[in-house]
Amino acid sequence: MTQIDPRAILKHPLIYTTYQKLVGGYKARQLFVENILEVKAGQKILDIGCGPGDILDFLPEVDYTGIDIDAQYINKAKEKYGEHGEFICTTVEQYQLTSPLSFDLVIAAGVLHHVDDTQATVLLKLAKAAKKPHGRFVSMDGCFIPQQNKISKYLIQKDRGEYVRTSDAYKKLAEPIFDNVKATIEESFFNIPYTLLILDCQ
Repeated sequence: MTQIDPRAILKHPLIYTTYQKLVGGYKARQLFVENILEVKAGQKILDIGCGPGDILDFLPEVDYTGIDIDAQYINKAKEKYGEHGEFICTTVEQYQLTSPLSFDLVIAAGVLHHVDDTQATVLLKLAKAAKKPHGRFVSMDGCFIPQQNKISKYLIQKDRGEYVRTSDAYKKLAEPIFDNVKATIEESFFNIPYTLLILDCQ
């Protein structure tokens, strides 16, 4: 009998967005924008792994570019937010950075835990090449910590991402690339117990 992996269902943009709203992922993005990103109107933003573009619900009017490998997500983003940004279906490796050192902020929300160390390094190097000299790269991902809440640990173990790391492991990826790397644990963004690691790199 063929088993269905319920995580695969989340590839559908509508189901993904609905699920995110139920567990608090939608709220987490709002808090990520309000408490962490500090976005100002008019800034130039690159969102790596933008998914269906839901983060735009919480951003002011900005010069937004979102990239994602999933065509379904990109099509949904264009349909809903096409007037508010540019959406490109591409891999990080194939993305053509036409304006280096020009983005005020580069975001990767819920992306690093889906890629291995080699792919993560490519992503981080793209972020470094894209951001202004005093711009920021900010990521947010599930994270393992000592004495972790059992529910949080279980949910993260069942995450679609196969490369959830410890705080130190995320930092070690970023430190060779960025001059200043700050790692913060956040456990209050979701409606359910869930441990996040936020990297803020300059």
